[in-house]
Amino acid sequence: MPLPSRVPIRLLSAGVLSLLAAAAALAGPAFPARKPGLWEMRSTEKSGGSESISVQQCADTATDKALQEYGLSQPKMNRKFCKEDTRNEAGKMLVHTEVCKQSDTTMTRRIVISGDFNVAYRVESHTVYEPVPKPAPRSDDIVAEMRWMGACPAGMKPGDMLMPGGMKMNVVDMTHLAAAGAGKPARAGGKPGEMTMPDGSKVDVDAMMRMAAEMQKQMPQQPARAAGK
Repeated sequence: MPLPSRVPIRLLSAGVLSLLAAAAALAGPAFPARKPGLWEMRSTEKSGGSESISVQQCADTATDKALQEYGLSQPKMNRKFCKEDTRNEAGKMLVHTEVCKQSDTTMTRRIVISGDFNVAYRVESHTVYEPVPKPAPRSDDIVAEMRWMGACPAGMKPGDMLMPGGMKMNVVDMTHLAAAGAGKPARAGGKPGEMTMPDGSKVDVDAMMRMAAEMQKQMPQQPARAAGK
């Protein structure tokens, strides 16, 4: 299947956020571990959109644990006005609900996770606002289908995600960088949104997102690579 020449950045980010949200919800000690190896994740907007993306992630127990720990740290870091609840429901694996008070509204997000963590599972995220703020926010309801594909191929290490067009990032490295920079004021000579990498170089996160958007606009259609190649 050909890759779309324009992959919406909101779906790229939503795919990663779905992974992190699922990791946060799966932090309970009794929850079954995900089978190590290569997982395919296909994310689709629920609001009638036909656009979807497919990414591949190399996972193991250690990287999934790191994602869980990052997800659990978020309420302490930047979600002081949120209440969260995670529980099992009949016919569903897990339901995670968070209610966040905002300046002029209350946001409620419900994440339902069902399936088999050795074969395939599904993550559905639904968000409502009460009252609906003006201007009304864009719907960010997402369905993510996860499927185990086998062992991780050569060239991919645990935490690596292969994005459309061959772009690769490591979600665990990104969470470490985000956690390290959270709540820190900009350094002298720096600016908001600027991130210092381990080698001392500085990266403007907003500029990276804009550059990724432009890259997606220019990206020609190409055939998807077979798993493991």
